[in-house]
Amino acid sequence: MEALILIGRTAVLWLTALIVFRLMGKRTLGKMGPFDFAVAIMIGEAVALGMETSTPLYHAIVVTVMLGVLQWGLTWLNLRFRWLERLTQGTPTLIVVDGKADKDKLNEVRVSEADLAMELRQNDMTLKDVKEARLEPSGKISFLKKKQQQNSSSSNGNSSKKRSGQGGSGS
Repeated sequence: MEALILIGRTAVLWLTALIVFRLMGKRTLGKMGPFDFAVAIMIGEAVALGMETSTPLYHAIVVTVMLGVLQWGLTWLNLRFRWLERLTQGTPTLIVVDGKADKDKLNEVRVSEADLAMELRQNDMTLKDVKEARLEPSGKISFLKKKQQQNSSSSNGNSSKKRSGQGGSGS
């Protein structure tokens, strides 16, 4: 009997969490900022506590729904007040300018040169290809590629293609 109760509570809380995350919107899961991440952890904790038979089920449901409502409200306010979004989500940090990594900024945001090199490789780029790179609030690095000059001495007659804005972008 206790196992059936646990199965039922788990199903109810799973459905509650699913609904709350869907109502919070795709942005929350797709581009998690610091507050989004904290709320996801808190919802997980609320759901986990609700699976304990010593905690009334409705307490876990109320806490889960309330966290979702608070997060939805915060994103609504962030859309209307840019200063609040900067406060709660953070701002991008410029870490590469004209093909040169800013070592002080990399240290400040705790990104190693090896991490930057890995991101460059994953985007088929080298540091010299980069006009700007920014560490986005989501933790991803976005790249703005330097404009490539037309190669007039190309042996096959094809000009080189311009690619801009390539990379893991949180913007």
